[in-house]
Amino acid sequence: MRFLIPLTILTGGLLLAADSETVTYIGGTVADLAPNSGASLYLTNPQAMELRTPLHTVQVPYDQISKAELGAVTAHSQEPEALYKVWALHKRFIKSETRQMTVAFKNDNGQDQTITIELPKPAASSLLAKIQGHNGTVADNSWWGDDYWKTTRNQDKWGGAGTVARK
Repeated sequence: MRFLIPLTILTGGLLLAADSETVTYIGGTVADLAPNSGASLYLTNPQAMELRTPLHTVQVPYDQISKAELGAVTAHSQEPEALYKVWALHKRFIKSETRQMTVAFKNDNGQDQTITIELPKPAASSLLAKIQGHNGTVADNSWWGDDYWKTTRNQDKWGGAGTVARK
């Protein structure tokens, strides 16, 4: 009994430490990866995200990412079971939603590369937030106040001469 509690805590910690997501590599310009192949996306490295397939591993450094875009949401439904199988009726109402994400980056040789992956909808938005947190150039620089005030950050958008609001 006294070994069971530490063992449970240890395995729970190991499961939480394996911060990975199952994704599908749709396509891109990475030569090592085959299109429409299954992969695991690991986010445990603070400097880069890793896309691992059974044969290859691609590291994408956060500071080398130049663009990250989310695509449209796709709903997938499972094959329906026969109606007399009452225990499987809940599967008719559950639809899994995925979202595609395209990431443009420079590899170790300085070449521009892109990857397009399909991942669950909640994971896609959290991955985009993580990329934006690590890389300021990917972040959306729009601010709601740019439509109302003239500042130095939106100087190119307001036509004509005028004074700039300063702190």
